[in-house]
Amino acid sequence: MNLKLKRLVRTPSSEQYALFDLDQVDAVGQPLTIGKLDLHYTGEGVYGTILLWDEASRRLRPPVRQQFIRALLNELSQPMGVPNEFVVEFFAPKLEGYELFHNVGVEEEEDEGEISEAGR
Repeated sequence: MNLKLKRLVRTPSSEQYALFDLDQVDAVGQPLTIGKLDLHYTGEGVYGTILLWDEASRRLRPPVRQQFIRALLNELSQPMGVPNEFVVEFFAPKLEGYELFHNVGVEEEEDEGEISEAGR
């Protein structure tokens, strides 16, 4: 696995990353997304959630997955200047029920209460 992180959101006390495997590509040749990581920085340490899509998680044996996650968290938490302790929940959801809701790029004349198929 050749991991690449892309920061999606950054606030003064949190970050969200998309996780990509550069060794795998989708139908249009883009790196395959394998999950996401949400981190919240506090004075006591780092708290967050890591999601590895079910398919990506199954390719990693549990000991390798644990090493991967610890290395990832050590890399991200140490430079932040916060205590080196972290508590991160891990999930491996299936994407069959995944839905994304947003209003980015939705036409102005649509009702605010509706989300079009293009808006998902």
